[in-house]
Amino acid sequence: MKRSRMGTLLSIGLGIVLGWLASESRPKPMQAASVDRSSNCIVATGPVLVEYDEGTRSSIPLEALYFLDYRGARLLATVPSYKGRGTKTQILDRFAERDLAADFGLEGDARPRFLMTTGSLGRYNAGWAPLYVFETTTGQVAVYRMKVGDYGKSNAAQFELVERRRYGDDPEVEPQAQP
Repeated sequence: MKRSRMGTLLSIGLGIVLGWLASESRPKPMQAASVDRSSNCIVATGPVLVEYDEGTRSSIPLEALYFLDYRGARLLATVPSYKGRGTKTQILDRFAERDLAADFGLEGDARPRFLMTTGSLGRYNAGWAPLYVFETTTGQVAVYRMKVGDYGKSNAAQFELVERRRYGDDPEVEPQAQP
């Protein structure tokens, strides 16, 4: 009787150790913070294009840099890229701008509250990450997309509003007229 209990306990212990080792050896998904905030400003980054380099046989992501200014109700974006001319190096290009007051329909004395983050559309993203901007006083969310020109030649980026709606509403239901 003692031997069978000892064998059972040893088997259970060995199973626990092997299960733990298997769970630790599996690669964990990479997670990184791409947003930071300081008083009335928010900064975020997210991919806008992924290209394949034949020479290194690897994917090369190109990211956008987003800056949200509360006071000016402005959203700025650029696509950093390396440009070297002689001894001068340039990383940041011109910033494209969105007027958040116009995008969210904010009136003159409105005191907006913004939150911002980038996301992923999974296999439907084609290498770009949507930028989500929430305006909490009106209960709206907007989705933005940064489009870049021909990479390597010109980063003439376009910053477009893809969608805007109230975040409490069901997107499949048409809004009812108020009596």
